[in-house]
Amino acid sequence: MEACFSTETVDLNHQMPNRNQRESKYYWDELYQLIAAAGFTSVEVPYEPKWDFGGRSGIPRTLRSVTVKYGTMQKYMEEIRKNGIEKISSVHLDPSLFCQGNLKMYLGAFGHFGEEAIKFAKGAGAETIVLTASPSIYSVRKLMEGSSHGEEEFLSQTARVIDSLAEMAGEEGLKLCLKNEYWGLLRGEAVLQFLKQCRKEIYLDIDTAHLKIAGTDPAKFIAANKEKIGIVHLTDTGFTDDQEAYLQPLPEYPAKTAAKVFCDIGKGSVDLPAVLAALENAGYDKTVIYNCKDSNDVYRSLLRTRCYIQNKLSE
Repeated sequence: MEACFSTETVDLNHQMPNRNQRESKYYWDELYQLIAAAGFTSVEVPYEPKWDFGGRSGIPRTLRSVTVKYGTMQKYMEEIRKNGIEKISSVHLDPSLFCQGNLKMYLGAFGHFGEEAIKFAKGAGAETIVLTASPSIYSVRKLMEGSSHGEEEFLSQTARVIDSLAEMAGEEGLKLCLKNEYWGLLRGEAVLQFLKQCRKEIYLDIDTAHLKIAGTDPAKFIAANKEKIGIVHLTDTGFTDDQEAYLQPLPEYPAKTAAKVFCDIGKGSVDLPAVLAALENAGYDKTVIYNCKDSNDVYRSLLRTRCYIQNKLSE
């Protein structure tokens, strides 16, 4: 299995010292060098259109940003290869940003930026495009207030958009995978029934922390669905949802918990060796993405991840 590091580890959503540096090209050029120095030669890129809305072209997470700073996707890829990153393995789009207004607006934005993300992934030579299947339950319920069908209608129409994007991804040689966060409508094993609604070939993104918090054993889930695995995110957490945080407005930062949900690799309670063993038994030999989502210290998270791999996963 190929180890990949997710640049989603970089927290761009919360204020902290020197945060503005992260909106500059030089920050990312150096980060790629440090990721390579830590032994990772492939990365995952989250596709985040909101930075275009604010004119932040230094953050290489959209087609526009890359075009402004590098000229073309080809030149961007040439530049990151000089910094030691051989490829972008996966691109992830979370459409939760657009979950406002009304359903038509949401689906339109999801489809539009989904197509952009696929073009980005194609230009980067990625293998997979990952889509968050559902925004938070709280956000969906707010969006669908007044609807007689609510969540059922939301999922039905979402399936049609995902089918369309899966068709485009297939034409571009990409595998489309669905991520089911613990706070979404398709949390845990609920995503399996949703896949049956989709007409196109769509795969699972196995995200270990989200599965565990939702009450699903990641290793058992892998064994039961090995034919549908498209990509794997090794994420860690020490959080137990005993407060129905999955229904809260900010489920990544639960109201009754002092810390955020996610932690660095090896600092939580997810049995990651058991997950890797289950993947091996399932015959999975593709990319495994390590993601210390929204880290408070990117460089420490990066080194902790490599240290954990060497000391705990290489035995």
